[in-house]
Amino acid sequence: MAENDILKEIKMRQIGEGDEALIADFFAVMGAESRALFNRRGYNERGVLKYCARPDATRKYWMAELDGKMAGYVFFLDWNSSIPCMGVAVRDDLRGMGIGTFLVSFAQNTAKAAGKGGLFLSTHTANLRAQVLYEELGFECMGLCKNGTELFYLFRYRE
Repeated sequence: MAENDILKEIKMRQIGEGDEALIADFFAVMGAESRALFNRRGYNERGVLKYCARPDATRKYWMAELDGKMAGYVFFLDWNSSIPCMGVAVRDDLRGMGIGTFLVSFAQNTAKAAGKGGLFLSTHTANLRAQVLYEELGFECMGLCKNGTELFYLFRYRE
């Protein structure tokens, strides 16, 4: 299936109760590199499962569903702030098909529609693919995070 065809088939929806099996499958097929760069010590998997069990207004999780599977997801932390934190992940076997670009653009559009001033995120210094994507979509690398292993990126809406 061509990239444009796949993107047309994606259904974006908020993650909620009953999505635990799709989430478990998404993380179960995650390769070693993705686990090391995105889900170290299971942090992001625990975060999305916690949200399923106890959603709250400060966090938002959206799933990109494709053919009954979780193709990827985007999340916002500190949603009530003027510039929330965001993150994005794409299923390993669907990389290179434009889903990451689709998800980051979805995040940018969602935040703008909610009147946010921008978005920020961090990504591992070894995650070159993500760095290129974020910079292509208007994020600016602000420097190294205190932990020394992640870069801090900021996206601001400009009039």
